[in-house]
Amino acid sequence: MYRVIKVLNNNGVLVYDMKRNEEAILLGSGIGFGKRVNERFERDENTKRYTIVDREEKQRTGRQVISGMNPEFLELAGKIVELAKQELEELNPNILIPLADHIAVAAERMQHGILLKNPFHSDIRVLYPEEYAIAKKSRDLIDQAVGCMLCEDEVGYIALHIRAGRMDERLEESLQIAEVMKKTVAMAEEGLGLKLDPDSFLFERFMAHLRYLLVRIRDDESISLDMDEYARTQFPGSYRLAEEVCQMMERELHKAVPREAVGHLAIHMERLRG
Repeated sequence: MYRVIKVLNNNGVLVYDMKRNEEAILLGSGIGFGKRVNERFERDENTKRYTIVDREEKQRTGRQVISGMNPEFLELAGKIVELAKQELEELNPNILIPLADHIAVAAERMQHGILLKNPFHSDIRVLYPEEYAIAKKSRDLIDQAVGCMLCEDEVGYIALHIRAGRMDERLEESLQIAEVMKKTVAMAEEGLGLKLDPDSFLFERFMAHLRYLLVRIRDDESISLDMDEYARTQFPGSYRLAEEVCQMMERELHKAVPREAVGHLAIHMERLRG
């Protein structure tokens, strides 16, 4: 059973979930039509339910979160979440509020001709291709709804929101991984004396390995295969570079990097030489 707190528009209602004792947003065609504050009702199977708060904001109320937000952006975010769920199968739907807020702010920026540079755009596109593809489709939905075509940099940020929902992590965590990867690529290019082609298979393979490695380090997962001795003796130059990169990872992630990671990274560094 739900109790109406506020009718957002014909397709959205801020409610109190009486069974779970928490506030939520319900989105669905016509769900808000004719509803009144404090009215109680049951939702049908076609209505989508979204929790208001995330892990870091347990004390914030729904009224605070959506205050001043155009409900149209909540609907848009709901469509994007459903699109992502269909294509990725698993997605935490509670990215709705931060995603809606980002879209609203991004649209306002674009309408005023303000472009927010995304320094991780190219990295996000390579790191999270599935999420990026969904974000590009989302851009079309946003354009159709509010007549505002977001730039590629904003597409990257939307992809990060989708990634955060897919991995059930905070946006800051996804951004942190992207930042460490960007620094790793810069160190690899300088240390190896080459320029990597972001569209090459070699680069994509390296980034896939790096992403896998960083997630394991962040989640304190062990690396079973020890290639440390082999990499140190066979590729001493790449090994020294890998050591420097792993030291940087420890500083950025505030996590201890296992010795096995150095050997693995050194081998992939060596492959970049071609």
